[in-house]
Amino acid sequence: MAESSPFRTISNLQRKPSMLSVQHSVPEGRLNSCSSSPASPGGVTGWGWEEVAAWLTEIGMQQYQDSFQKHAIESGRELLQLKEDHLKEMGVGKVGHRLRLCEHLRELRRLAEVTADGVDMDSLLSQLDEARAARFMHRQPKRIILIRHAESIGNVDSSVYAHVPDNKLDITERGRQQAYATGQQLKEMISHESVTFYVSPFLRSKQTYDQLRMCFHDEQVLCYREDPRLREQEWGNFQDPEQMEKIKQQRRETGAFYYRFPTGESGADVFDRVSMFLETLYRDMEKGTCGQNTIIVTHGLFCRLFLTRYYHWSVGKFHKLWNFDNCQFAIMELQPKGHYKLVTDLKSDP
Repeated sequence: MAESSPFRTISNLQRKPSMLSVQHSVPEGRLNSCSSSPASPGGVTGWGWEEVAAWLTEIGMQQYQDSFQKHAIESGRELLQLKEDHLKEMGVGKVGHRLRLCEHLRELRRLAEVTADGVDMDSLLSQLDEARAARFMHRQPKRIILIRHAESIGNVDSSVYAHVPDNKLDITERGRQQAYATGQQLKEMISHESVTFYVSPFLRSKQTYDQLRMCFHDEQVLCYREDPRLREQEWGNFQDPEQMEKIKQQRRETGAFYYRFPTGESGADVFDRVSMFLETLYRDMEKGTCGQNTIIVTHGLFCRLFLTRYYHWSVGKFHKLWNFDNCQFAIMELQPKGHYKLVTDLKSDP
């Protein structure tokens, strides 16, 4: 089974790791202030506007940069004196945002106080990193579940692609039964835990979601998000049956990852979409909006490329993976150190 780690560090103010699967290692790009005394230009109290703005960006509160400047909070000294009442006066209207800012301000004050006492900053920052990682783990879903859509009319009769756009294919009656049965299976496993759904905008994926959703109580489902990045690989607007056989043969010879359809995408293009989606998923985890279970209803190629991207599998291994069957799902379970372990066996060529 495969494993990976999603952590990034608390003091990485200048650059964020770009992927959910970034390894937890020595932080990059710490502001020089972290190892300097408060009285020095690099200390927290020596911060100027550039460092204050970078700090706001790091904690995801960059939308308040204009308000901070408007109220002359442009240095570390003013920043350290801020309290919740001040934030409210400055126009930080959402209680959750004020609480998050106050939490990070407390960490900054602790940093400034300990620096003044001459404590080893590398040790302190390591502790802060661990605290941030522990908080993040509480916001991570227990499971990430990838599901391929139910059987569609295109899976039964490929000739429909010649006159029906790929994004408008319905699922069959058998597909509805598949999706509902899968929903029952997932409900039994998840029980009363919370769920967030991310769904491809293609009709067959949305109809699959409709059947899955029927198996869960309203209070369980935190939200439904339709994301175009989860769509099927684009093969072209319509598919000429006579040309498709030749195209499929070329694809087999080139490899599904590299072959680009004449008016569509390559597998590598979809891989890039997976990377961008993982960025969003990571941010949603930080905000605590993924619930205890995250279910992604998408397409077979996307499922395989998601796993390939997250676990850093090679293109060669991707090519050996069998495509998911309709309504087949793969489960990634959260482990004690914050990474996800694939607990579903996948079929592949030797």
